[in-house]
Amino acid sequence: MSNKYYAHFLVDEPDPRGLQEYRGVVELDGQPKPGRELREASRIIAHNMGIAAREVKVLQWSRLH
Repeated sequence: MSNKYYAHFLVDEPDPRGLQEYRGVVELDGQPKPGRELREASRIIAHNMGIAAREVKVLQWSRLH
């Protein structure tokens, strides 16, 4: 069963684009570990975008009901 989350995050993309802002719904097959949600959210988003986790900064992450 998948879980849906609202994500608001920044991605530091190579020049000339630079810092980009994204918002939207992210669907996962599981739940991030409690207490590590933002770190895991950064890792998951980075993996899906094919970039390093250090290039992603999650501003908001919340589960949709």
